[in-house]
Amino acid sequence: MDNRLFKSLKIISVGLLFLRLGFISTTMVVDDEAYYYLYSRHLAWGYIDHGPLIAFIIKFFTIFFGENGFGIRVGSVMLLTSLSYFLYIFGRKYFNQTTGAIMSLTVLTNVLFHSNGVVMTPDAPLVFFSMLFIMFYYIAFFHNKAWFLPAGICLGFGLLSKISALFPALGILLFPVLMKPYRKILKQKYFYLSFILAFIILLPFIIWNFQNDWTFVRYQGAHISKGGSIKTFLELWAGLGILLGPLLFAACLFLPFKVLINKRKSENKAEPAHIYFALTAAIPLIYFLIHSLFSRFELNWPAPAFLGGILLFAIKMGKFPDKVSKIFTIHIIYSIFLVVLVTAQTFYPLLPLKGKSDITNRYHVFSSFPNELRNYLTAASKYKNHRIIANNYQIPSMVNLYIKPELEATCLSIGYHETLYSFLYPDEKLIGGHYLYLTKGENFPTNLNRYFDEILPLRQFKSMRKGKTIAKYSLWYVKNYRGKQVYTKF
Repeated sequence: MDNRLFKSLKIISVGLLFLRLGFISTTMVVDDEAYYYLYSRHLAWGYIDHGPLIAFIIKFFTIFFGENGFGIRVGSVMLLTSLSYFLYIFGRKYFNQTTGAIMSLTVLTNVLFHSNGVVMTPDAPLVFFSMLFIMFYYIAFFHNKAWFLPAGICLGFGLLSKISALFPALGILLFPVLMKPYRKILKQKYFYLSFILAFIILLPFIIWNFQNDWTFVRYQGAHISKGGSIKTFLELWAGLGILLGPLLFAACLFLPFKVLINKRKSENKAEPAHIYFALTAAIPLIYFLIHSLFSRFELNWPAPAFLGGILLFAIKMGKFPDKVSKIFTIHIIYSIFLVVLVTAQTFYPLLPLKGKSDITNRYHVFSSFPNELRNYLTAASKYKNHRIIANNYQIPSMVNLYIKPELEATCLSIGYHETLYSFLYPDEKLIGGHYLYLTKGENFPTNLNRYFDEILPLRQFKSMRKGKTIAKYSLWYVKNYRGKQVYTKF
């Protein structure tokens, strides 16, 4: 099976690389990506909702490829492609070629991680660096303690990507504590040096938070238990089961706990390695399972919960290649089918899905902006020097990316959570100004009427997809913004 898997890996890798490069070259970025592009225009050591690494990655690639969709996204393609290569090398060297190929193919083809390969969000570097530090700490524990240092560096970058990198790291910390033969690691200076390195890398983000009244901590604390229910819990994990595939989902969900429960009964020489990967999976799984009961999650958020499980899954399957070849082949076919289906649906919506049920609509809901809005603003010259405002982060972010107005668009955040815009354009600096207000829908939000002296309708826009309207937007001229603090007492 080794040679067949390796040949399949090469063919699939090249095929998916070209598919992803083609995809990011021909589709609009989604609103979250446009928001993170704003990060890169205002580089800092921290942001209200994420660490700074996403900003520096986008900045790096847009310098070479331009401030466009391709430049913003190409980093995500490179990260996923590089990760698949590192996984193969790791699995082949420390287990066998079959294991390496399974590790690589599992991540490379899965639609959950595919989204990290075409959409540039903090999840892309999170998955990349988290997988690396899980692998590097394994090498340090079992083979060469010098790998503690690159492991710590990757842990630091993982935390700078998204704080959820902490959860697999907790599993790594527990391993030498729980495994008596490996407690000697707790006496090794390199083990502690790795975490010191991670802390040093994370330190600028910590200092930024201190200087900004712990805004990141307050933001995350305010959202830690928001919108959760049994319904959203079931929807989340059912969706993850579909995206990961039944085989991989079941393996990632149950295999880590099975290994930990049976650790004293097994006489398998590979048991310590299995326990290591099981801990890196079980800790984040427990957290995300519990947290998702009382907070609404997006499908990509629990990704760290599956990283250790994927490696454990590959190691287990790699030991019996002949017995599992057919099962794994079916899984890979299923995964590639989903990737191709989602890609095809983006360009040719053949499935009868409507609204939010069609996730590919997110590539089209702002399709009216680049041309229609730009043309209108050019023709209506009297509004040329007016700043565009909205009451969410999505609309101004798309405007700033695709229109690039002289005055950067911003978000008012009235009855809305704080964003980067709250730092860039505080409310007191906007008071008294006349603006162009852009909102989703045909009507001006009634709850905002009192914040302006006069509101005049200007233009409506429609985002079309295959002859159907999928979103409507309206542009308004608003005079004398009064400021949101005037009405907080009411």
